[in-house]
Amino acid sequence: MKQLFLVFFFIVSLSDAQNTHFKKLDSFFKNLSDNNKMMGTIVVSKNGQVIYDKSIGYANIVGGNKQPITKSSKFRIASITKTFTATMVYQLVDEGKLELTDKLSKYFPQIPKAENITITNLLTHSSGLYEITRDADFNIWHLESTSREAMLSRMQKHPGIFEPDEKGEYSNTNFILLGYIIENIDKTSYSESLQKRITSKLGLKNIYYGRKINTANNECSSYNYNKGELTLSEETNMSVPGGAGGIVSTPYDLVRFYEALFNGELMSPESFSKMINIKNYPYGSGINKGEMYGLDAYGHEGSIDGFRSKAAFIPNEKMTIVVLANALDYPMDIIASNGFLASQNKDLIKPMDNTPTIELTEEQTQMIAGEYETYIGNDKVAFTFVADGKFLKGGPNPNVLFPLKAINKDEFVNEQFGIHLKFNLEKKTLIFSQAGMDPKILTKKQ
Repeated sequence: MKQLFLVFFFIVSLSDAQNTHFKKLDSFFKNLSDNNKMMGTIVVSKNGQVIYDKSIGYANIVGGNKQPITKSSKFRIASITKTFTATMVYQLVDEGKLELTDKLSKYFPQIPKAENITITNLLTHSSGLYEITRDADFNIWHLESTSREAMLSRMQKHPGIFEPDEKGEYSNTNFILLGYIIENIDKTSYSESLQKRITSKLGLKNIYYGRKINTANNECSSYNYNKGELTLSEETNMSVPGGAGGIVSTPYDLVRFYEALFNGELMSPESFSKMINIKNYPYGSGINKGEMYGLDAYGHEGSIDGFRSKAAFIPNEKMTIVVLANALDYPMDIIASNGFLASQNKDLIKPMDNTPTIELTEEQTQMIAGEYETYIGNDKVAFTFVADGKFLKGGPNPNVLFPLKAINKDEFVNEQFGIHLKFNLEKKTLIFSQAGMDPKILTKKQ
């Protein structure tokens, strides 16, 4: 009887602790809402059961009419679409209709270096194909209806930026092409393949390929924060993103999809193993590998117009965290990390304040500039920093660098991504910290 009482006491105490931290999470989201930092929904699921969810803000604002976000609200999930596309590719492999070694030239020989690019290269961002969203006129044509032929013509104009298999570098072009290949093999639209291969199998009625935003169907519009004020965002025409970013979903159905994927419901064990194998860190096949406070985490993030999205599955915890936002002015990683921390009965990351900055000299930024690297297992992780006068920019992709705020002569932050950087100029090292990750020490490349 005494042992039974102790077990009961432990369970009750654990539940009370979790309730306390979930109440703190409620306060965290209230703070985001009150300070015009986010509109959207978070869902945290463990062992197939939702243990926390919260929605804040509005799905649509028309004049004085504000429609609150609810459990049935649907969001454009942007690049999380890539996980669905990769899933369908591996299903085709399981069916013997496609080989990972097939060359792109089999389907689209007009694409530069297509004869050397494999399906695996497309899946793992190792093709070297030009990122089509950097096209000079993208800001114009992404708002207009376009055809497959027009997209292929745009891709054809750009030479590869590196040799296939040389390295990994993120490019939406890879997954737009994979979406077209799925259509070719299935002899149907991407939308119909998605329904047949995934959503109908799992009973997910709230996941589908998007069209023009339909507010009558509980679809959210997206917004941008401008000095705390909301402005309606532009709307990408959904003929453009295809298999790279065109899906719409509720967070709840997206949680179910990730659970099904990791439960082995959508492909063979052999294909799933290949899908999550990291070829060029952090890229698997339509799914990336990261960490959540020392635990492996797999998922993807996305951004389209004012929409932001993040999905993460943590195998050791059998936990799925999904955050979908239709307006965001706050680090997505901190939001997801706080969902995880609350589930573990741990203190949350406090809301980021506007950190005071200092002005550096050009000489100081030049001393820091360079490439810093480390290894996670056999995978190299590198960051490039470039001096821009008195300011410093940096990022993992040397072609896409983000501004950094100097809070000391050797210390910088990027509040958008919840990143803190501490340089040691004498030892030529960098301590990199980001929400959800243990700090990493990188060394400056000589």
